[in-house]
Parts: sequence; structure tokens; C-alpha cells
Amino acid sequence: MTAKEYLNRVRRQNYVVKQAERELTAVRADILTLESASLSEKVSGTRESDLSDKYIKLEKYFDTVISEWNKLIDMRVKAKAMIALLPDETQQAVLYARYINCMEWEQVAADMHYSWKQVFRIHGRALNSFSRIHANFLLRRRDDME
Repeated sequence: MTAKEYLNRVRRQNYVVKQAERELTAVRADILTLESASLSEKVSGTRESDLSDKYIKLEKYFDTVISEWNKLIDMRVKAKAMIALLPDETQQAVLYARYINCMEWEQVAADMHYSWKQVFRIHGRALNSFSRIHANFLLRRRDDME
């Protein structure tokens, strides 16, 4: 596994969390809509059991979101510690902004007051540094994936 592949896994996990949260919000909204509809109608007892089933399913969505968040937090803690071992603070800042904070390249360049070209140059050097320092870890990760 390359340094970029490893760090991109952290970045992608952030999107997995965001999608799980969006899905939870949509399901919650659907249940609330069902609940308000059932309150306005007088129908026999099956509505309440249907709503109970929906709340149980909602709880499962919530558990999924929590699980994905926990995974993201663990990944970020590990990646941050690994990035912190880079000797150059500017390289650390670029990797941190891109992979931990999930910033777009334009944002990274603007925040650091560098051109895109300079940010890409720093990023390339940072990835090389990361690969050198964490070669054994990245090699083990690659072997685990095969």
C-alpha cells in the first residue's frame, strides 16, 4: 500500500460517515412523517406496532453511524500520529489539511498562502517522507490486503 492509498482511506471514511448520517436523517424524517400521519388518523392498533418496528430500525441506523464514527476516529488518531512524525511542519500541515480535515486543494493552497503548484510539490515530498518513515507499516498493510 502506498502512503497516498493509506491516507486516502482515512479521507474516504469521512465520506462514509457523512453518507451514513444523511441516511439516518432521511429515515428519521420518514418515521416522523409516518408518526404525524398516524396521529391525525384514527385507525386500529397496527399503526403503533408499525411505528415501533420503524423505531427499532432507526436504532440500527443510529448504531451504524456510531460504528462508522468510531472507525473514523480510530483511523484519524493513527494517521495524525503518523503524520506528526514527518520532520517538516509544512509537509505535516498539507497532509493534515488534505487527509484529516478533508480539505479541497484550493482550500489548502489558500489557507497556506501557496500556489496550487507549490502545494502539490510539498504534497509529493510529504508522501515520499511518509513512505520512507512508515515503510514497514505500509508494507504490512499491503500484505494484509493481498
